[in-house]
Amino acid sequence: MVSMFKKLLSLILCGILAAAFFVYFAAGWNQLPLNDEARADAPGAFLDTAQGTIHYQWYGDEGNPIVVMAHGLAIPSFVFEQNAQALAKAGFRVLTFDHLGRGWSDRPDTTYSDDFYQREMLDLIDGLELQEPIGLVGQSMGGLISSNFAANHPERVQALFLLVPAGLDVTAERESLSRQLIKAPVVGDWIMRVFGKRVILGQSQFENSAANRENRLQGDMAEQLRYAGYLEAILSTYRNMQFQDRGDVYQKLGSSKVPVAAVFGSADPTVLPSSLGKLNEFLPRAETTMIEGGTHGLNYENSVQVNSLLVDFFQAQMERD
Repeated sequence: MVSMFKKLLSLILCGILAAAFFVYFAAGWNQLPLNDEARADAPGAFLDTAQGTIHYQWYGDEGNPIVVMAHGLAIPSFVFEQNAQALAKAGFRVLTFDHLGRGWSDRPDTTYSDDFYQREMLDLIDGLELQEPIGLVGQSMGGLISSNFAANHPERVQALFLLVPAGLDVTAERESLSRQLIKAPVVGDWIMRVFGKRVILGQSQFENSAANRENRLQGDMAEQLRYAGYLEAILSTYRNMQFQDRGDVYQKLGSSKVPVAAVFGSADPTVLPSSLGKLNEFLPRAETTMIEGGTHGLNYENSVQVNSLLVDFFQAQMERD
């Protein structure tokens, strides 16, 4: 009887494993390769770097002061459409780009870590031969990346503007069962492959529910999910970057002379409002603003208010120089 029970249990386990493997395979069977044919109609241009090909786009006239914008974890560079247009209209030359693993950029099979993103920023700036110190804007994860870059290369950054920057008090970084599972080998890969697309597209900030069309995302989040490598890049970033308690970065930034401004939202469920107080502790000289009712997508949902802050900040830096 015991022997029969063990055989039955083994069969059940084998069946479960086979089903899990089938579901994993089926979840990604229709993903497309991101090649030149797929990118034929993409806006902007492409830069070949040692880590992969980066998609970028310019706004505004050549010769104007340059502002580079680094987006966050999931939404590619179209997250900045309203902001880039406003800065260009105000007399700046704006560069947006898709992080490797996102948008129209390559999705290398690699470790997406602090060092990876710092190398990406250097490759982009050097590859486009941006010689003068730049204005830099970082949103969410891009805020942490930009702060780290400015802290390590202050001579290359004229001023830094942070939009709901990661690295302070971030909900997703709190220890939880889901967080532990997604970081676990094999199990995390299966979860991301099977449920990642649904979870990402189901987040309220991507639903374009704003009543005013001008305050919605100006791109399609689902488009990049058609191509292989996006979910893997998100997963690798989760596993290899620390998004909370990055006092090491902000303290080093505070010891530099780079002017800093930051905007937070009082209703942000991702980068919590308490982040503003923590940033002030590390950077008491920073210009900080709390937008009442602002969420994690405040740069487009509250674009009029955010654009006014962006333009005023960078124009003030120009006048000082």
